[in-house]
Amino acid sequence: MQISGKFRHIFFLCSLVCFGCVLSANAPRATAARVRIACVGDSITWGYTITHDRLARAWPGVLQKLVGKKYKSDNFGHSGATLLKKGNLPYWTTPEFKAATKFDPNIVIIMLGTNDTKPKNWKKYGSQFTANAESLIRHFEHLQAHPKIYICTPPPVVRNQKLGIGNPWGINEKVLVHGVIPAIKRAARAMHIPVVHLHGLMMKRATEPMYKYFAHDGVHPDPLGQALMGKIIYRAVFQ
Repeated sequence: MQISGKFRHIFFLCSLVCFGCVLSANAPRATAARVRIACVGDSITWGYTITHDRLARAWPGVLQKLVGKKYKSDNFGHSGATLLKKGNLPYWTTPEFKAATKFDPNIVIIMLGTNDTKPKNWKKYGSQFTANAESLIRHFEHLQAHPKIYICTPPPVVRNQKLGIGNPWGINEKVLVHGVIPAIKRAARAMHIPVVHLHGLMMKRATEPMYKYFAHDGVHPDPLGQALMGKIIYRAVFQ
């Protein structure tokens, strides 16, 4: 029996609809893209001194646990990095800088400045810190995702004479408080981005003497300090 042209056309359309339904039923469900968070920093961000499960216990990993599966918090810390372009190890030249750029994040959290307090960096180039910070912010602003950017004041540099806690690198609290932190705030005002006042908030919210959060060398937070940092950043950025 032959099918007329009109009915043949209807039959063809019905077949397409049924075939589409089968494909839809068997296709995997589409998932929303995760919000990408780039955690930019130095060895403090990287998790130096954490000997077990570093990525989970450094503050970017702590942040990941707090924000949940809708977000992807990646660690782009590089040990020894400076924000200063002429520092002894500029973040700009590191593989992590390139990786963070390629990541095309939706949110960028910058925590640099500790290594810039070293005398060989700050005495020579400290006057350039604000301009360099603005350049780094501008770099991330111009990425395709046009991310929301936050800049953190670095954590305290702690010294406890009784326990002999210090550091061999010349990193010091005085330059951090009177040089780096004011420069970070100036850059943030100029670029209209929020500051996470990590330095002050760590001292305010600590439930133990501050040196217990930096038990290794007074510069690098141990897991207790990293957990506190992650919580402070989470509250500042997401709450």
